[in-house]
Amino acid sequence: MKRITNYLLKCSFLLAVLAMLISCKEKDFMGSPDQTKGSRHLQLSKEGEAVKENYSWLYFPSMEVFKVTMSDLHTKYEKPGMLATWEKQFGNFISLRNAYERIDADTSEERRAPTVDSLIRSNQLLDCPDSFFATVINKDGYIQIADTIYSFKPGMEKGEAFAIPDKYIGEVLKGTPVRELDDVKTHYTSFIRIPFIRWWESGENSLDLRLPICFYPSGSMGNWWGQSGDDIYAGDDGQVFPEHNGRQVRLNYHRWRVGYIFYASTGVRVKMWKHTRFAGWQSVTYADEMIMEACCKGNVLIPGFAPIGFNERTSPDWPYFARHAENNFEKTLKWTANGIFNEIMLEHFNFHFKVNYRGRIVERNIRQ
Repeated sequence: MKRITNYLLKCSFLLAVLAMLISCKEKDFMGSPDQTKGSRHLQLSKEGEAVKENYSWLYFPSMEVFKVTMSDLHTKYEKPGMLATWEKQFGNFISLRNAYERIDADTSEERRAPTVDSLIRSNQLLDCPDSFFATVINKDGYIQIADTIYSFKPGMEKGEAFAIPDKYIGEVLKGTPVRELDDVKTHYTSFIRIPFIRWWESGENSLDLRLPICFYPSGSMGNWWGQSGDDIYAGDDGQVFPEHNGRQVRLNYHRWRVGYIFYASTGVRVKMWKHTRFAGWQSVTYADEMIMEACCKGNVLIPGFAPIGFNERTSPDWPYFARHAENNFEKTLKWTANGIFNEIMLEHFNFHFKVNYRGRIVERNIRQ
């Protein structure tokens, strides 16, 4: 009887240990609950770490947590309009993306407060073409990863950004100029002094739409850093876009290639704008239809590693993104994150879109 009792005790102990291990394993790989949806939204690291709010910015315990979070955003919150849902878990955090929305929330014809566009052009607001990165930095351009606070400010002549040891949190909150602090590292990023570099499109502007989007011309393209595209005010027939409530309308299309120390990305956007009476341009007018597809090829460069090749397109399942009654259509094609440094070097970048705005058709088919 004693042997049986000891045997049962040992079995109970082993079962308890096994249950504990299973529980820990689930915590390692299961995401924390998304309170706005009742579903998991964020993968945790193996240590069970998760992103949280720290003062007015987001705090990522490690670069691993940052990369897992960005992967989660890019895959589960693919449409920019969905990113607000993810942000709601942080009570007082206002992202740069959210700031854009708040600033342009007033759509009245008599609006006089500066728009996002006018604030960017006057060096008072960061111009971040990647909505996903604009979701994780706060409205003042701060983000913290492990023991480093990163500061991105508008109007920097060379796109300077700063890596600040967290021992200076008090100084940062007081508004002490970053350059006055010791041990602060300066980096050069795509947040170059506005007006942002706008590269004219070059390469083959082909009307032959029978070629697949990922069919590249021979020879590698020249790399640009920033945004490449143009503003269009009329259809391809030369007829000016009809006015919106008596105000001028334009279409902007661009591809971006940007780098922000530990994060880099490349993507495409097509967006409609209306000129307000007093405040500048505002994205409040809708096209009847937008069709967009893109494909790019290149390498991710990380110091100490061989180049990592990629070939990305707008969607692996269908060649076109098509929507009706849309004013903003964007897609991040490739992104990378690393604690040392990242760079995306492009070899080819094809971009095709077609927009119908009240009967005026604009179409471009650019192959580089």
